Amino acid sequence: MSPSSRRRAVAALALVAGVAGCRPSREPVRIGLVFPGDFSPVTSLVSDAVNAAGGVRGRRLVVVRDTLPGADWVLAETDIRRARSVVALGVTAVVGHAGSRGSLAAAQVYSEARVVQVVPTGTSRLLVGAGGWTFPLPPNDSVEGHFIASFVRERLRARTVVVFYVNDEYGIGLRDGVRAALAGTGVRVLREVRYDLRADLAALVDAAVRGRVPDAVVVAGRGGETGAIARRLHEQGVPSRVVAGDGSYVLPELVTAAGPGAEGIYVVAFWLPGAADSATRRLEAQVRERLGREPVATDALIFDAVRLLAAAVEAVGDRPQRIRRHLLELGVSRPRFRGVTGEIGFGPGAGPPRLVMGVVRGGVVLPADAVPR
Repeated sequence: MSPSSRRRAVAALALVAGVAGCRPSREPVRIGLVFPGDFSPVTSLVSDAVNAAGGVRGRRLVVVRDTLPGADWVLAETDIRRARSVVALGVTAVVGHAGSRGSLAAAQVYSEARVVQVVPTGTSRLLVGAGGWTFPLPPNDSVEGHFIASFVRERLRARTVVVFYVNDEYGIGLRDGVRAALAGTGVRVLREVRYDLRADLAALVDAAVRGRVPDAVVVAGRGGETGAIARRLHEQGVPSRVVAGDGSYVLPELVTAAGPGAEGIYVVAFWLPGAADSATRRLEAQVRERLGREPVATDALIFDAVRLLAAAVEAVGDRPQRIRRHLLELGVSRPRFRGVTGEIGFGPGAGPPRLVMGVVRGGVVLPADAVPR
């Protein structure tokens, strides 16, 4: 080969290498899911639809789970290990964790790794300041507390309440929100009853209603605890209406635990089946057909979280800083993201809180506004 031919060959190889280096990645877009239970199949509804339409910027969307199945979800240390596990998988962003405590514990891991964390169900107001890379999807406990307080005062016409709250970030935060919203309204909080997972809830209920029966009992806890409280009130013939925070909207746990006391429990939700829009109807049908159960709010929130992140990557690419900036601009310099749970934004223009009050009727939760008083 002559010197000139050799130079032309080298130049051609360099050109080919340069072009190859400029080609967009064919690697999948990986979004992590750190969440317990049977909610991971919900993500396939998103990834299947996105991939059938050509993927994200021509790349397949893949939702991956952390590598620690079956670990103890009660411990914050477990959430930290799960966060490190899913970051090691090379994810672009993460959906999780299940609640405020785990999400707060894991937030520092995601902040240090510069990985966006969208929290689908955590409501602690501390999440917005948990490192700058954490984005809670639902309204915080102050907003939810105000919503519950307004419902108790205006819809139920209650003048006295007892508040039960679980002794963790969720329960304390929601109790604080309810307390602040009721202050100065004429509704008197007779007692605030703190409990942990080992508490004898029947005994606590008996003590709380002894002497004076409240018009309403507010529960800042989970489904099993709220059910146990409602069951005891029913057994004792106490007519107090039970109003529970979003953490109690877990079926069938709530209904099973409450037994004959389940009918008429009010529970806050960030979404309920039955809306008229086509996206909601489609999600409901897919959950019933493909997952074999009735849809709940957590399905819709996880569904929206994955769609939100896929849309962000489609808009600005998969560099973490760009995804973070894109989310911060929603409702500010960009339109809010339209999800099945409502319009989603993270700035001053984030829109009204996406909250609805449900009521247990016949073992399911229906919108309270649709049920006669």
